[in-house]
Amino acid sequence: MRARTAVALALLLALAACADGDERPELQPDGPSPTSEPAQPPTDGPQTPEPTPEPTPEPTVAPLDWRDTGVEAGTRYVRGTDWEAVVDAGGSRVELSAGDRSVTVAAGRDRRISEVLMSEDWAVVVRQDRAETAPSLVVAVDLATGERRDVTTPPAASGGSWALSGGDLHYPTYGDDGAYCLATAALADSNGEDGWCAPSRSGFSGLTASEHGVGLMTFDDARPVACRTVNLLQAGVPQPVEGPSDCLAWDVAATADGAVWSEVPRPRRQEEAVVHADADGTVVDLGPGTTGTVTPCGGSVFFVRDPQSADEPARLMRWTPDHTLEVAYESSSTGNAFLGEPTCGGGVLTVASFGDEGDEHVWARVMP
Repeated sequence: MRARTAVALALLLALAACADGDERPELQPDGPSPTSEPAQPPTDGPQTPEPTPEPTPEPTVAPLDWRDTGVEAGTRYVRGTDWEAVVDAGGSRVELSAGDRSVTVAAGRDRRISEVLMSEDWAVVVRQDRAETAPSLVVAVDLATGERRDVTTPPAASGGSWALSGGDLHYPTYGDDGAYCLATAALADSNGEDGWCAPSRSGFSGLTASEHGVGLMTFDDARPVACRTVNLLQAGVPQPVEGPSDCLAWDVAATADGAVWSEVPRPRRQEEAVVHADADGTVVDLGPGTTGTVTPCGGSVFFVRDPQSADEPARLMRWTPDHTLEVAYESSSTGNAFLGEPTCGGGVLTVASFGDEGDEHVWARVMP
């Protein structure tokens, strides 16, 4: 079960790798990938000492007011402040609804719904080419009016990582000579532009976005091993976060005074991470986490922690703006249990739980 995150991310991230010349990224065994064993920093010359993390704080059990979504745990579902989105089992259509209002977006021939994102005011549906050779088609829905509009500039790459905060959509596109670039579209005026582009033979993934900023992981194809770096976007350019160990980081999300990130200490166990936070310049060890689950929502940052023993549940951890580590949710099952990747829709968090004692799919509003 735990391999779910590692396999999905390995495929996603390899697709994000950038090729030389006019070729577009392809999934190739010898291409750049952040999943290989990280490169080691040189041992000669002066070394900058790594900051020593503060001990892991004892988490407070503070569950949110969870409510049942009304759909099965395996269903792709996003809940917002008023609207909800349900994707059918085949990924051929998504139904957006709020009370007696509804909007249906069909994937179309030879396409599937690959992403559904939601903020307070917008929903974004990404229709990906099943062959992954044509650009993705993007539909934005104004949740105040139900009006649909296409996001066409710049054109979206097929696949990759996406993030939505407020009315700003961040997604991958192609630049000059096939460069893999980060686009930002202001949905209110349909104004989109491409910005920073990954250097040749490198890529980015793991996009997160909130009112505090945009985070992403970049990686190269250094031989024989690759190096991963987590960044926050500043003036449109990724800037490495201070604090993570060289080449080991994976997830990242911006906070009001720093960032939360994960590191993978054992390259062959890519789903197992240790999560850290920068709290006013002090690095705090937040304990074990699962890669691919760091999610900003409502001013806090959440991440999944798999059971650490046979008698422990799977937990959804929360790092609050006042630097408190909390247990926001616990599975009813212990040992053989896990949580899906959380989703945030405008300050509303949704999570699915799977285990021997039964599955659960719940949502809760997150207060800052």
